[in-house]
Amino acid sequence: MRVAIVGYGAIGHVIERALDGRADVLIVDRTKAPLRDGEPPADVAVICVKTHGTTWAAEMAQHVVAREGAAITIQNGLGNWEVLRDAVGERRAAVGVIYVGARLDERGELHATGAGRAELGRPSGTENAKRIDELVALLRDGGMTVDVVDDPWLAVWRKVVTNAAVNPTTALLGYVNADLLGDRAAGRIADGLAREVARVASAHGVAIAEDDAVKWWRDMAQLTGANRSSMLQDVEAKRPTEVDAICGAVYREGQRAGVAAPLNQSMMILIAAIAP
Repeated sequence: MRVAIVGYGAIGHVIERALDGRADVLIVDRTKAPLRDGEPPADVAVICVKTHGTTWAAEMAQHVVAREGAAITIQNGLGNWEVLRDAVGERRAAVGVIYVGARLDERGELHATGAGRAELGRPSGTENAKRIDELVALLRDGGMTVDVVDDPWLAVWRKVVTNAAVNPTTALLGYVNADLLGDRAAGRIADGLAREVARVASAHGVAIAEDDAVKWWRDMAQLTGANRSSMLQDVEAKRPTEVDAICGAVYREGQRAGVAAPLNQSMMILIAAIAP
């Protein structure tokens, strides 16, 4: 099986490690052409870029994925699947999530909290969906815990809950994840962010109880206590963050549904003030 990894940051490295020796891996980043003349297309493209690179990544997927192949986004936030769908077509576009703490050090070496856990959906095309099933088998063989879900949107919104609660709060305060649990005021802010996401998701047909949302981020922070969130890493490195696709998207989706999300709006503004 030929798998294109579109975006070669920390998450791209996690996927590559799981597929090492199990698939023909094609790395696509901004330094590499997607396909050379005569090179076969990919059966699956896994979109691993930060959200501000989604449009570019979707265009690359359009070039590299075979007609009966599939492209799946495992990015943070909202709005990525829609961009991918518009580029490759709904029959080939899928969405999922990945949970793993990962970073690349100054030498480009991967440091990760484990092999990772993923929940992946299938595209609507029957033949295309088989490619996701084949990918899942390879990732599992590589040590990753992977579930295939019929409706991935609960998984997407569930990750938005944890991202919205933890990432901007730790980025503003310079905290590792567990620090939020030990700081009562910071924890209350994260609780409020999570509750807003639950209300917005429920208004869009993905029912999430507010108390469940709070429990999700707190459980995640407990499990990944020493992890430095990706948004904190981006702020410290003076890189663009994904706050617009996370908190900004929650705020905008709330506006469309008539649900207020002022904490998420505030985080969007505050992080934008300290990051490029």
